[in-house]
Amino acid sequence: MHARAQSGVTLVELLVASILSSFLLIMAMSAWRPASAEVLSVRDRARSGAELRLAVEALLQDLGGADSAQPGPDGQLVIKRLQPLAERLGAWSEGDDDGIEWSLQDGALHRQDLELSSDTILASGLTELLVTSDAGETHIRLQAGTGDDARALELAWIQ
Repeated sequence: MHARAQSGVTLVELLVASILSSFLLIMAMSAWRPASAEVLSVRDRARSGAELRLAVEALLQDLGGADSAQPGPDGQLVIKRLQPLAERLGAWSEGDDDGIEWSLQDGALHRQDLELSSDTILASGLTELLVTSDAGETHIRLQAGTGDDARALELAWIQ
C-alpha cells in the first residue's frame, strides 16, 4: 500500500501564523492610537466651540434687552430686563423684574428666569463662568474644555 500525502496545516505552522498575525495586529493598533487620539481631540475642540456659541447667542439675546447686568453674590450673572420688554414678556410684576440668573452648575450653564419661574440648561461642558464688574462695565468670561482643547471668550457689557 502506498501512503497518501495528507493535506493540511501542522500545529507548528498554525502557531507561527498566529504569532505573526498577532504581531501585525499589535503594530496596526499602535499606529492607530495617535490618530484616534487626534480625532478625539478635534471632536472635543469642535464640541467646546459649539457649546460656547450656544451660550453666547442666548446670552446676547438677554443682554440686548437688559437694563442692568451685574455679578450675583455666588458668582452668577443677574440680568434685569428693560421695563417695556419685561412687560411685553409678562415678567413685570409688583413694579419690577426679578431678572434672569445665569449660573454654572456641574459644567452646565443654567438660565433661570426668576420672574417667570423657568430654568433652562443652555450649554454643557463649560468649565468657567466668571462675572466681574468694574467702572460701569460688566465682564462675562465663559470657558469650555481644558488644557490645549480649552476655548474661552469674554463679553463686556457697558451700563
